[in-house]
Amino acid sequence: MQSIKGLVIAAIIIAVVIVGGIFFFAKQNPNTSNSTPTPTATQQAENATVITLTKTGFTPNNITVKAGTTVKWVNNSGAVGQVDSDPHPVHTSYPAMNFQPFSEGSSVELVFDKAGTYHYHNHLNPSQTGTITVQ
Repeated sequence: MQSIKGLVIAAIIIAVVIVGGIFFFAKQNPNTSNSTPTPTATQQAENATVITLTKTGFTPNNITVKAGTTVKWVNNSGAVGQVDSDPHPVHTSYPAMNFQPFSEGSSVELVFDKAGTYHYHNHLNPSQTGTITVQ
């Protein structure tokens, strides 16, 4: 009886350590934020252009912005998403646009300083794609 009680206590301690570690490391990701998602698909707010990840893909999926614009991807898909540069799966066209997975209700953002055309996709659903043209 005493050894079963000890095993139960040890299992509870291990579970608490694991759950605490998950929360700690999830908050350490510098590319995500827990801000409230914007209800509109795209808007100019605080010099940021917002792209929303939905269940069906990015909205809008093609945008044109001026150099120096911050682009913010907000996840309203109901699942984890991951913005990465093309081509899939190597993501080599623009490594600065390769983010870690971000959960429902969170966002990632990037300032586009150089003119060019940048193609990206949701790594977790590569059929969801988008293009950012920077002038």
